[in-house]
Amino acid sequence: MAHQIDADLEALRSDIGKMRADLTRLSETLQDLLLHGGSDAVDKLRESTEWVKSEAKRTGQSLTREIEERPIAAAIIAFIAGMVLGALFNRRS
Repeated sequence: MAHQIDADLEALRSDIGKMRADLTRLSETLQDLLLHGGSDAVDKLRESTEWVKSEAKRTGQSLTREIEERPIAAAIIAFIAGMVLGALFNRRS
């Protein structure tokens, strides 16, 4: 069970890393739009936005499937993530 939780956490970390990279790519496209303007930047922004949407949808579907397949592990991971986030936000206050 602990091994499965570790694997699920690693998969979650990987997905978060991919989303970070996607957001970085989107941010760079927005910067390019602000600096250079023009239709090329707008087209690039549209493409990036569509790609981010499709990746987010794919990741969400994958996460939903994982939760449905392993509800107990998902609940434990959600609890641990909540505790970590609670500790982080509590420390900032």
